[in-house]
Amino acid sequence: MKYPEVSPPPFPTPAEQRDALAKGLGRARLWAEQGILTETALREACLQDLRYDRMCEDLRGDWLWEIINAAGFRNEIRVPLLHALHDLSDPENARQLCKLAQHYAASGDAAFRDLLYQIVTQKPLATADYDFVGESELLALEGERGFLSAAKSRGAQLEQIDWDWPEESLLREAGELIGETRIHELLSSTSDPDLNRFFKSWQQQLREKAERKQQKQRHRKKQQAQQTEETSVETVLEAARGKTHCSWFRSWGMQAAPTELTVVLQALKSSKEPAVLTNLIKVFANRALPEFDSRLIELCQHPDPELQRRAWVALANNSHPEIREFANRQLNENQPACLFSLFIRNYQAGDEHRILAALKLPDDVWECHSVLGDLVEVLKENPTADRSRLAMVIYRFTPCEICRYKAVQLLQEQSAIPAWLAEECRFDSYADTSSLIFA
Repeated sequence: MKYPEVSPPPFPTPAEQRDALAKGLGRARLWAEQGILTETALREACLQDLRYDRMCEDLRGDWLWEIINAAGFRNEIRVPLLHALHDLSDPENARQLCKLAQHYAASGDAAFRDLLYQIVTQKPLATADYDFVGESELLALEGERGFLSAAKSRGAQLEQIDWDWPEESLLREAGELIGETRIHELLSSTSDPDLNRFFKSWQQQLREKAERKQQKQRHRKKQQAQQTEETSVETVLEAARGKTHCSWFRSWGMQAAPTELTVVLQALKSSKEPAVLTNLIKVFANRALPEFDSRLIELCQHPDPELQRRAWVALANNSHPEIREFANRQLNENQPACLFSLFIRNYQAGDEHRILAALKLPDDVWECHSVLGDLVEVLKENPTADRSRLAMVIYRFTPCEICRYKAVQLLQEQSAIPAWLAEECRFDSYADTSSLIFA
């Protein structure tokens, strides 16, 4: 497939603007400066957290605030943002909304400061998993006063619930900002019952941590002995025939001797039951076969989807002419999502051009991320490959800002970054990408 031009269009469509804002591409900031980013697209990106992976990618509030100001839309975004903060119905968006509220409040907008206090003290979100929302922002905005407000609210909760990670997180962030000594001074000198409860619970946690540390030291030798205790290959085979998931097989396989792996491979070749095969193949999740066997290729086409998936993962750890032949056939046929992982260890000069010519990105965003992530590894593990075109496609189409950073890094190593990309990366949502350009 011939991919379209990946450089930023001079007059982006609404869909192209949304895509850039969702991915965190620096072109969104440049469009804002040029006056061609629409308020509609930016408002949506502010009110909805459009990040691909909220577990790994940092919050976009700071980045969006810069774009709001570059576009001159501070007043236009203000009222919709206030309405959204009054009705925090979706906890997934709440953290970004609070970060933007912090910026508005820091610029002198008292309505947002009041709302942050209200969110922290009243905890409007229905789910307890998000009852920490607004605390980091209030702490950064108000310092000691913000901390005491959050600690008082948590102290009131501790009358019904146990101390947990949100309390630890609040103390950790406050410690970084105002210091643990100052926190101790503030909490030990108050007469407020909720703050007293928070302080006493904190001190109790410190005592329990010290006790756990001592217990861990006393039992360390015993634990080490248990961790280093060898598990026989017979135990592995017996467990594979059982009903457990055998999640520990991967780590066992990484440490196993070649002779032990050979025994597992023989069992893999002779077994017929999908559940047993699925367990056995986990041994090779991060380890090459002691000797290649084409049974692994057969399992990549097994009707059981979980067995098939794990077979692809195991096959990618090996280098063999049969694997390359299989990969080439699949390249010209249905292109399963795991296909390109086979080229990491079975690459030959010019494969990057063949791959790009045949590449068909899946519509599913998770599969697309997987495919492009494998292509990053193909280029990384085979540094003689020409990265100039394929890495640009990865940069443009991956939904993941971390993979985008890796693509830029690959281009930089071959001095293949065009001027427009360098300019765009200066304003990327991922700090490491912008730092890479300035390095």
